[in-house]
Amino acid sequence: MLKLLKYLLIPLILFSGCESIYEPELDEVESLLVVDARLVFGESTHQIMLKKSAGFNEADSFEPYANALVQLIDSKENGYLTTQTQPGIYELKEPLDSTERYRLHIIAGGETYTSGLEPVPSVPHISAFYSGEAERWSQPGGETDVEDFKKKLGHQVYVDINNYNTPGYYRFDARKIMQYQFPFDTIIGGALTQQYKFGWKSIYPDDIFNIAGPNDYASGLNIIKHPVEFFPYQSGRTIPGETEVGWIYIMYQYSISQSAWKFYNDLNSQLGADGKIFDPMYVQARSNLQCTSDPKKVILGNFEISRYREHRFFIRLDTRTGNHVLRRITFFHNIPEEGIRSMYPPWFWQN
Repeated sequence: MLKLLKYLLIPLILFSGCESIYEPELDEVESLLVVDARLVFGESTHQIMLKKSAGFNEADSFEPYANALVQLIDSKENGYLTTQTQPGIYELKEPLDSTERYRLHIIAGGETYTSGLEPVPSVPHISAFYSGEAERWSQPGGETDVEDFKKKLGHQVYVDINNYNTPGYYRFDARKIMQYQFPFDTIIGGALTQQYKFGWKSIYPDDIFNIAGPNDYASGLNIIKHPVEFFPYQSGRTIPGETEVGWIYIMYQYSISQSAWKFYNDLNSQLGADGKIFDPMYVQARSNLQCTSDPKKVILGNFEISRYREHRFFIRLDTRTGNHVLRRITFFHNIPEEGIRSMYPPWFWQN
């Protein structure tokens, strides 16, 4: 490596005296309509967001697509108009019928966009929830050697889903609440006493979309040992003096259609790409939206109807004794994002 750097530095030194800044001319690219339309059955209000895509050198923020006509249409061609509550955000208050199929209809910028008919999926469920010892490798940012990879030991949590001979497709999201405690000194009855403070903090996954569907190469339709979350023995999120005392794991499970599953699967291929020449481009994500007034025009995003269920579990990994706890939580408390309580655990605390 050092020898290579020496050879690379030679031309740099030779030409450093006559360098000039090259400013390439980039073509102006037409902004595209970006649609975020994820409707959840059972919710009283649905929001559909329309934005304009940004160019390569433009700001990261996307400009809202205002004053469009956004409509939900059922299989009987009954239409339900949305109301624009703020630029680019359209609100629908029509309750969804579980026996119906719906499509999204948009008129924006003189063009007409529509989706395929999407059904309301069945209620999601899991048949089993369990974990097993596992390891996870992480790589720091930038180009690093193999020695720079870091290994974490912990437990991988899995779910099984019995689909009862019917194809089922799912998306998972989560909120992990780390419980921790630390000692402090206080005066009780005139005597110096050591007590504990109980703290908690919320952590959200920021990886690719966690989706599950029948295996293409399996004969059955059941989903077996699908990984949903990795819990390390030591998260590294505490400071000296604090001790982790378990996790409250809130898992959100959504039933989705096969077309929505394909869209997320394509996005995962894009998000996991390494910049190689044959990596997928965003236009290769199989969206169910298309421009009917100009079939050549690209539209980004997808129209999705899902059905939702929340699961909660308590997880405590004890490397000292090897007695690990994984059990379901039956009472769903409203838990703040983070906080600390002195002497007594908060009302939602799990042991």
